[in-house]
Amino acid sequence: MPSPESLHAALPSKEVGTDAHDEEELANFGYKQELKRDWGLMHNFGISFSIISVITGITTLFSYGLHTGGPAVMSVGWIVVSFFTFAVALGMAEIVSAIPTSGGPYFWAAMLAPPKHSALSSWLTGWFNLLGQVAVTTGITFGCAGLISTVATVKSSYEPTAAKTVGIYAALLVSHGIVNTFGVKVLRYLNNTSILLHSVGVTAIAISVLAKAPTHQPASAVFQKFYDGTAATPDEPGWSIRASPAYVACCGALMSNYTFVGYWNSGYFP
Repeated sequence: MPSPESLHAALPSKEVGTDAHDEEELANFGYKQELKRDWGLMHNFGISFSIISVITGITTLFSYGLHTGGPAVMSVGWIVVSFFTFAVALGMAEIVSAIPTSGGPYFWAAMLAPPKHSALSSWLTGWFNLLGQVAVTTGITFGCAGLISTVATVKSSYEPTAAKTVGIYAALLVSHGIVNTFGVKVLRYLNNTSILLHSVGVTAIAISVLAKAPTHQPASAVFQKFYDGTAATPDEPGWSIRASPAYVACCGALMSNYTFVGYWNSGYFP
């Protein structure tokens, strides 16, 4: 496979950054442009920023984090997960900058794998990516349904049940399909709105917690307090006893990992 440098060197002398230049660059990868180019830098950023959704990512599994490791795992785990996530993101950024094709991973796999394994690598990557997208959509949408059910109980007589939550979940999935049928122009405006709401929301929550919290825990409680609330009943041992504290910490790190899910989605729309 030719190196990215040799591919770029072989490009015709079109002005960099124009559609014509991009189309010719894609042609050098054996890839014909089919999709419209009506998204800009902020729209591309917005797709990942919206899917990461710090506000909903934290709140969805906040209770889970408190019970699987407590403050120590939630705080230290966030730092550890951030470090490794950043390393993976840098690697993916390098790949997408050299192979800027829509679709992302399955095409990267085909380009980076040895020629005899190219088709199999692309096939496996594509299917695993599809399964991951299904799982992520399921998890995020069900988490949203749970949040809606909880918010609906505020100053009302609404009582959430499993059936009602599943009904909200199904309605949300249908709404996703309806929105996507209108094309990327509608999604572009939704992305812009999402960037604004998330930016304002995260800032407002951070300021409110710092300004209005009646007391503040010492650093030792935030970074050292370990709590295992995984026991089914108060009389049974938790996972830290049945397995090990390290096992509980790894499970608790799911909160941080879940919040970061989606940062690679900008690579699907270079």
